[in-house]
Amino acid sequence: MDDSSVGALIGIVMSVVVLGVIFTVTRMGANGDMGRNGAVGIRTKSTQRSDEAWRAGHAAAFPVVRTACLVVLVLDLVCLALVFLGPAGLVPWLGIIPLAGILVAVVFMARAAKKGADAAPRAPHP
Repeated sequence: MDDSSVGALIGIVMSVVVLGVIFTVTRMGANGDMGRNGAVGIRTKSTQRSDEAWRAGHAAAFPVVRTACLVVLVLDLVCLALVFLGPAGLVPWLGIIPLAGILVAVVFMARAAKKGADAAPRAPHP
């Protein structure tokens, strides 16, 4: 196994790890198991507005996250197969492709979270 294959495998494994973190954190935020905080979660202006907006944003994003995780996991499996069966010129890119998929998915996740958080009731101003 050459260096480009090892690099591709590292990228694919890291993609799976990142998907696991995204899925778990979003589910915890949606279920109320993880409150609003400054460290992890979908931290946008809309979701940080209130605890209700935090939960609503994560709940709205969770179906998108679930779908995105499945799609990128399939992409990971295809890339994994191509590391061993595909053309050698493609191998260096196979660790980057799933991570690019995650970046695209994050845009859709954030948009869904914003929509859900914006629909949450606003706290009255004192």
